[in-house]
Amino acid sequence: MIYHTLIVITKTESGDIMSLTNAIALMYEPNEEWPNINEKKQSISHIYFTFLIFFAAIPPVSAFIGSTYVGWQVGSGEVHTLTEMSALYLSVSAYIAILVAVFVLSLFIRWMAITYGANPTLAQCVNLIAYSFTPLFLAGFLGAFPILWLDMLISLVAIGMSIRLLFKGVPLLMNISEEKAFLFSSSILTVSMVSLVGMLAITVIFWGSGMAPVFQ
Repeated sequence: MIYHTLIVITKTESGDIMSLTNAIALMYEPNEEWPNINEKKQSISHIYFTFLIFFAAIPPVSAFIGSTYVGWQVGSGEVHTLTEMSALYLSVSAYIAILVAVFVLSLFIRWMAITYGANPTLAQCVNLIAYSFTPLFLAGFLGAFPILWLDMLISLVAIGMSIRLLFKGVPLLMNISEEKAFLFSSSILTVSMVSLVGMLAITVIFWGSGMAPVFQ
C-alpha cells in the first residue's frame, strides 16, 4: 500500500496528471497549487479513489508495521509490541475513521460556509480537507519507527503545515475575502479539534468495552 502511495500517478477528469509531486508542491507553493487543484473540479469519488485512499493509508499501515515488527519503548524499558491481529484491527479502524472524518468535516464546512458568504460544492470542501491534511498523512510514515520524541516533534511540524495549507486554501477555494477566510479557517480548525476529541472519546469507550490493544 505504501509503495502504491509513493508512485501513484493518475489522470484527472480533465486529462491532467495528478501525482505525489503535486501534493508535495502544495506544501511549498500553496498559492499556486490551490488554484490548480480548484480548476480541475475533481468529484468526491475522484478525490477519494485517486488520492485519499492512498494517502489516508500511510498512517495506519506505518503504525501497523511499527507496532508489530519494530515496537516502542519508554526510556530504557523493554520494547513493547502488539499482536498482529490486534494491530490489524486498530489499523483498519483508524483507516476507516480517517476516510469518514474527511467526509464529515467536509459536510460541516459546507454547512458553515453560508455564514461567511461562501457557496462551495461538497466536492470543493472534500478537496480542501483532503489536501490540507497532506502533511499529516506524510508524517504518518514515522509510525513505522516508533520513536516517541521524534514522532511528536514531526507531528507538531506537520500540524503547523496543515494549518497553513488550510488558511491558504480557504480564500482560494471558497472565493471569499481574506478577512472572512481567516474567520472561516479558524472555525474549521475548531471543528477539527472537537472532532479529534470526539474520536478519542469513542476510542476510550471501545477500549473499555474489551477492544483494547493486545500486547505480545
